Amino acid sequence: MQFRIAFCRRCRGMRVGWNQRYIFHWLLCRHWLRNSSRLTALAALTAALLIVFPEPGGSVLSGNQLGQPMQKTSFQPIVVPVSPAVRSMDAFLERNEIRASNRRRLAESIVTSAIKHDLSPRLIASIMIVESRGNAFAISGKEAVGIMQIHLPTWGQTADREGINLFRIEDNIDFGARILKNYIRQFGLWQGVKRYNGFIADDPTSVQSAEEYVGKVQRVYEFQPATSEASINSSHQGL
Repeated sequence: MQFRIAFCRRCRGMRVGWNQRYIFHWLLCRHWLRNSSRLTALAALTAALLIVFPEPGGSVLSGNQLGQPMQKTSFQPIVVPVSPAVRSMDAFLERNEIRASNRRRLAESIVTSAIKHDLSPRLIASIMIVESRGNAFAISGKEAVGIMQIHLPTWGQTADREGINLFRIEDNIDFGARILKNYIRQFGLWQGVKRYNGFIADDPTSVQSAEEYVGKVQRVYEFQPATSEASINSSHQGL
């Protein structure tokens, strides 16, 4: 509805129409409050106006009907899809009896670091299983710490200088993968794995220890679940 505007000496402008503000202004400008009888009449008229011509509420201006309940907006949680590589790594860790409490986080960190450093995620996982079995707070008697058992006398200063938290899963796995990649680049795959274990060529004890270490990593790396082996054997027998 369109309303015209009337001007007044008091407010210099007033919307004309059947609304409370205009009616009150019209009454006051015509001095209806000069005696008690007119005051009584004004009180009665005011009560009638409040009932018959209520002021529009904020809900009207916003497009909602007065008294109509507001619709609740439901928020659906965002589900981030898990990549096939992470699912595969999670299954590999489960077969090697890594606890479920942080297994998904380990799987994601291993896959991320493997891609970053161009390594096999299965190799990183195999070394992690041999070194700590997924214990982020593992500390060895040889001053190595964390998931990938970073050797502090060798790498501690680098970790401190670069702000690497060796007790954080993601930091430790990534730093371990970076060290492993450097050794593999220099010495080849399994010789690089030996160096990761602290292999010293002129020390017979170190040579034997490194060979045993590589054997453990390889057994985990090549591990196949018993159910798969059984199904393969049964399928061969059926041929």
